[in-house]
Amino acid sequence: MARAATLPKSAPVSAGAHAATLDMATFRDLAVLVDESCGIMMSDAKRVMLETRLRRRLAARGLDDFRAYVALLRTPEGRAAEFQAFTDCVVTNETSFFREPPHFEHLTPEELRRLAEGGRERSLRIWSAASSSGQEAYSLAMIADDASNGGQLFPWTVTATDISVRMLNAVREGVYHADAVRSVPARLRQKYLEPVGTGADQAMSVLPALRRNVRLGQINLMHAEYRLGQTMDIVFCRNVLIYFQPDAQLEVVGKLLRHLRPGGLLFLGHAKSIRSTRLPLRLIRSNIYERTE
Repeated sequence: MARAATLPKSAPVSAGAHAATLDMATFRDLAVLVDESCGIMMSDAKRVMLETRLRRRLAARGLDDFRAYVALLRTPEGRAAEFQAFTDCVVTNETSFFREPPHFEHLTPEELRRLAEGGRERSLRIWSAASSSGQEAYSLAMIADDASNGGQLFPWTVTATDISVRMLNAVREGVYHADAVRSVPARLRQKYLEPVGTGADQAMSVLPALRRNVRLGQINLMHAEYRLGQTMDIVFCRNVLIYFQPDAQLEVVGKLLRHLRPGGLLFLGHAKSIRSTRLPLRLIRSNIYERTE
């Protein structure tokens, strides 16, 4: 799995870039690039959002208009140099600790131990397949470590992957604003987080002992295959499929299942359910599926 690289600092916004406007025709050209590379559908209502997000990229590349930026992305050299930064700008990163509580209520210590018993080498392997800035991955890490008594009852790992290098850097850092961790149960917050900074700048950092069991990798869910390197007992892929075309949604789930063992669990977001007889899945509850074969 590829390691995330540190992005260069953004350049100041030039006068030309600041004045640039994204016309609808150019927006739709950019939307095609987003769909082709990320599978994400961008409606016309997203034009202003994309214009705002990409102005710094125009400045960084010394461009004064969005048409020149599209031309840059369509050259092999420009794509190689700029496409990751472009992707980081356009993807939506929305997450929180212990989001969608019914999913975490299902993953009781007893259920996690059961899944570990059926796993490879009696270990628990969890994949957060669209990890964003890491709150989901660290929520899973907390409950796995707690249920395993710090790894003494069974070894565990959480793999956090995302298309965005910027988000993977945030996972690696593992530092979150104090407001962001309020949804972490008090006992787990006290056990796995420590304060850093003071006053208005105070934040909470995930303890190094927990971060050591969280692996990072960059994966584009639209790629033909995912170089994950292991089979999982639990896969979370929540709140990302809603941005894909229906056919792409089924393709992504099919590829996820290549890395989920029979008897393992797939968790999807509350806004997306899978109704396909082609996939070896059995609905358990609340968009929690068991792989049947």
